[in-house]
Amino acid sequence: MQSHFPIRLHRLLPAFPWLVTQTSGRTVIRRRGFERLLVPGQQLILQPFEAVEVLLDGDYAQASVCTFEVQSDGLVDLQEASLYQGISQRVFLQPQHTWDASHVSELLDVPALKVRAKLFSQGYALTDICRTQRLMRALFELTHGGSSAAGLKPRIGWPMHGDLETAFHDRLGVSLTAARHLSTSVSRSRIETLAVFPPPARRQQQPVACD
Repeated sequence: MQSHFPIRLHRLLPAFPWLVTQTSGRTVIRRRGFERLLVPGQQLILQPFEAVEVLLDGDYAQASVCTFEVQSDGLVDLQEASLYQGISQRVFLQPQHTWDASHVSELLDVPALKVRAKLFSQGYALTDICRTQRLMRALFELTHGGSSAAGLKPRIGWPMHGDLETAFHDRLGVSLTAARHLSTSVSRSRIETLAVFPPPARRQQQPVACD
């Protein structure tokens, strides 16, 4: 992502660890009420399933440029004990599929009613999980140069008559157009490797976990 002006992304919720590498300017990562500043050459690992906020602190003199790479080699087993995490990861990787209770029940070989009840007991709803991770995938697609806003709905499994623009802005605090302008024009092939679980990215230096 890159920006020549300050822009803040709210309520990011990774389903996998994200490796953040700062290459120019400054970026501020906020989690659990604490902030960490990244400057060029620094890397940071954002742990999954914890909400974070990102400020690209660019200006006209120097853009803030950083990369977000999904470390998707740690796929959680789709079991009842980790149902929320397992579903979240699979929706992010393959958002175009129909992720409803019937589909999940087939994967688990348990009744759909039990799937809903288990998620409810853990404080989650399947519709909210799918909505959140489809929005995370939309952000990834836009900022990596993979999709235009117009072609985004079918790629992320969003209803054709659904209001993606409003949902995206309400969740992340930026418009689809603004997110698209953050693109660093990564090739389409880099996006498509998500569906086949890409290998861990090469590290320029030892990253630190955001804790």
